[in-house]
Parts: sequence; C-alpha cells; structure tokens
Amino acid sequence: MKKTATTAILLLGLLVNAARSQNPSGAFSRFVETFADEYRALDIPWVDFDYQEYLRQIPSLREIEKREEWLRQYREQLAGFDTSAFSPAEYRTFRHLRYQLDLHLERCLLEKKFKSRGPAAIPADGLSRLPGGAEWYRFYIRYATGVAISPDEIFEYGMAELKKVRQQMHLIQLKEGFVMDTAAWWKTLNEDRFFLTERDSVTAGYERIQTRVLAHLDSLFEQAPDSVPDIGFMTWPNAGPYTPPGIYLSEDDNAYGKAVFQFNFYGNRHNRRAMDWLFLHEAIPGHHFHRYVRQQAPRDPLDGLWFAGGTVEGWATYVEYFGEAMGLYQGNWERLGKWEWDLVRSARIVLSVGIHDRGWTKAGALAFWKANVPNQDAIAEREVTRCINWPAQVLTYKIGAKKIMEMRRAAEERMGETFDVRRFHSWFLSAGYVPLAVLEG
Repeated sequence: MKKTATTAILLLGLLVNAARSQNPSGAFSRFVETFADEYRALDIPWVDFDYQEYLRQIPSLREIEKREEWLRQYREQLAGFDTSAFSPAEYRTFRHLRYQLDLHLERCLLEKKFKSRGPAAIPADGLSRLPGGAEWYRFYIRYATGVAISPDEIFEYGMAELKKVRQQMHLIQLKEGFVMDTAAWWKTLNEDRFFLTERDSVTAGYERIQTRVLAHLDSLFEQAPDSVPDIGFMTWPNAGPYTPPGIYLSEDDNAYGKAVFQFNFYGNRHNRRAMDWLFLHEAIPGHHFHRYVRQQAPRDPLDGLWFAGGTVEGWATYVEYFGEAMGLYQGNWERLGKWEWDLVRSARIVLSVGIHDRGWTKAGALAFWKANVPNQDAIAEREVTRCINWPAQVLTYKIGAKKIMEMRRAAEERMGETFDVRRFHSWFLSAGYVPLAVLEG
C-alpha cells in the first residue's frame, strides 16, 4: 500500500470534520467518492469463490496489515458521521460501506491467522479439513449471501426444503396418474417428447415465453413491457456435460452487441420442462430485468466494487415462484420442471454445509445426492464438485430468495392494506447490488 493512501485518509478526515457541521450530506458524498477511488487504485482482489485459489493468493502479512490499517481508518471516519439528516439513499450507502468495511476487516483477520500458521497444504475436499475452516466457512456464508445465518440454520432449512419440494413433485406425479408405479414415473420423465432437438425450436419457444411474460408484467411490476430492452436467445457455445442449464450475459459482458440468454444445447437436447423457470431466472423478471431497472436508478460511487450474490441470484430465484402470475406454469409438466430444479438447489444447500462444516467426504456427498435427488444422476458429479470447490456460492440462490420473501412479508405486515407488491419490487430492484442485510435495514 502506498503511503499516499494513508496520507489521503488523514487529510480527508480533517476535511470531513470541518464540513460535517455545515454540509453533512456533501461531506459524506466526498468521503464515499474518495474511498471508492482509493479502493479501485489499491486493486484489492475480490474474494474468489474457489477457496483453494483464494488461499493460495493471500499476500504477505505485511501487505495484509497495511490493508487492514487502511480499512480501519476509514471505518473510524465513517463512524463519526451523523446520519440523522441523511436521505434514504445516503443512509443505504452509509450502511453498505459500513457492512463492507466490517466484512473486509474480518477478512484481514482470517488472512493473518492463515499466514501466521506458516506454509501448509490446502485441502482439496472442503474447508472443514482446513485449520480454522469453520471461521472461513462462516465468512464465506456472509460474503456470498449477505445474510447473517449459521450453518446449522442453513442445514435445517435445506432439509425442510427438500421435504417440501419432494411433496410438491409427488402431488404432480399423482395428478398424472402414477399413484404406485414410481419406476414408470421416472421412465416417463426421460421420454424423448420432453426434449427439444432443434435449435430453432428452442429459440422460438423462449420467444413465445417472453411474449407471454411481458403481457403479464404489470401484475407484479410497475415497469412498462415495451421499455424492457431486447434480449437475444442463443445456444451456449461449447456447452458440455458440466455446463449449467443457461446463463445471462449483459451487453457489457459479451461481443454480440446486446444482452443475451444462452441455453445449454449439449447433445442437441433441451429440456422442455425447464424452459419456464429458466427464462424467469435468467431473463425477465430475473437477471436481465434486474439489470434494466437498476440502470434507471441513480448510481453511487460504491457500485461495482463488490458482488452481492445473495441479492442477484436470490432475486432471480425469488421470481421463479411467481411463474403463474407471469402467465407460465400452465401445465403439470412446466410446474414439475420448476420443482425439479428447486430440488437440486435444496440439495446443494445441505451439501454445502455437510462438506464445509460437518466434514462430509465427496463419496458421502454423492450418496446424499443419490438418495435425495432422483432422476438427476447425470449431474451429480458436477454439482457435488461445485459445492466442494466454491464454499457457500450455492447458497446464494435459495437463501437469497428466502430473505427477499421475508423482507416482503415484513413490509406487508408493516404497511397493511397500503402495501403494493409492485412498488416493493421497484424499490428492491432500484436499490442496487448491495447485500441483503443492508437492504433489510
């Protein structure tokens, strides 16, 4: 860290103290802008979800201590602001910066402990086998989800969700007439009629879904359908057996000149049952819509410094539960497709805690998958490997959605008859990619 950074903080402190009494909002804005500029200049690396790669890249104790001191000085300056006259947006920025400073000071503490133990092999099978791994996993939970929640709470929630989702899937099985013959049920789900084999048919299918969703947009959202930017549909290049079902790429993240939704067409097959929920998640009102609404709102200097996985993936998962209001999930098979992937996400919650907090082996994790996620053996290795390599990343989806639903219910209880779900959604989407704990406050 350069000496000029520390000097700048000291000078800034003098300026801030002088300006607070006269123009607290202006002083705070300059404070945040200076912090953001210095943070970018210091090029502090993101916390890599790949824990092995992250731990290998931790710098020297001297570098960690310099960064820690820089963060601590900003934390002390931030605590001196009187927030009583702040606007709601300024107060949210204040809370966001405080949250990130505290999180990164915790990160420094963990990194110092790790380096102080001296050179050691980094286990490849989870944080539970790393000295201090329990602390690291709790940090990853907070970093990934933006929610204060313990591994035990997560495990219990995941097990409860597995039970609930299986019940929903069983009800559909009964409706389709498979009362006792479970083997015939699973065989039916793998029939060719459920898989599109022509690329143009898949693209046309998503275009039809988009038309239907936009026609129902005003049931849950204030934004006009014709204001939503166009999104292109295309196959995921070089998709393989380990490729997820789909991905959203904004116009800034690709070479196609516009936002695109890429779907997995590996083996020239695409699951019809997955199309409704996948469109909701990746496109509208999921990632594509989230980005569009956020771009219409005022930005602050903290934008882009960090990634709020629980907010981003939590939102895209939350909207999957409202497919019927969006004109989708009109048949048993479409509803089943939503629950089939919900089962995968629920299992991943349990696997993450089992591997990184309770010491499960990979073999044990695969056995748990096989016992709890029927008809999905083909992706078992992919999903378990992901849970091992990326601590807590798989929690962002359902833990994030859970917290957003809790925030919505709290707003409904607080506001009563004046609550408007459309306004709640606009508020959430406009707030930006900030941790859920910040938005909840």
